[in-house]
Amino acid sequence: MIAHLIVGLLALQTPATPARTASSPTATLIALYDSAHDADTKESIIRHLADRGDEAAVAKIITIAKTDADSDLREEAIRSLADESGEARTTLLLQLYDEERDPDLKETLLRHLADRGDARVTTRLIAIAKSSTDEDLQEAAIRLLADDGSEARTTLLIELYDGTASADAKEEIIRHLGERDGAKAAQKLEAIAKGDADADLRDAAIREIANRR
Repeated sequence: MIAHLIVGLLALQTPATPARTASSPTATLIALYDSAHDADTKESIIRHLADRGDEAAVAKIITIAKTDADSDLREEAIRSLADESGEARTTLLLQLYDEERDPDLKETLLRHLADRGDARVTTRLIAIAKSSTDEDLQEAAIRLLADDGSEARTTLLIELYDGTASADAKEEIIRHLGERDGAKAAQKLEAIAKGDADADLRDAAIREIANRR
């Protein structure tokens, strides 16, 4: 009897083991990402974090896009961020572009930005096409601007041609003028073929004229 009383008292005095708090699925995915060693697993986790879309998931994807040592994973994170529409996400992508130092990732960001149909993006593309010191980015901006087949965009391409000192950028613009219908593009190509001071650019314009239908 006394033994039973002692056991009962000990049970009352012993604190109950607290229930273990379950980790949220997002927290679990983040922990799995941080402990994973292969890129395929990490890419899969990025996609699932993007599907969840909560604040912690988005914050983790932004961190990956900014700082991960693997540029392929950073590119996957950028793609995931770009899948969401809206001005706020466009603002974020523009900020990532400004902070990014890797030219290949900057080009990736430009491509995703160009798909968003935001006037701020067009303004940024024009600025890059006019004045970027990175010729690859300059040519990428020209290509993205040329995707718009309007007459106004033809006028812009001609202005860019006349305003840039880069022969490579000029040749890129000549190719896009050659792909465009309309008298304005044809007249500019003819003017380049007749009077540009650069013989290589004259030849490029002549090729485009010869290929027109």
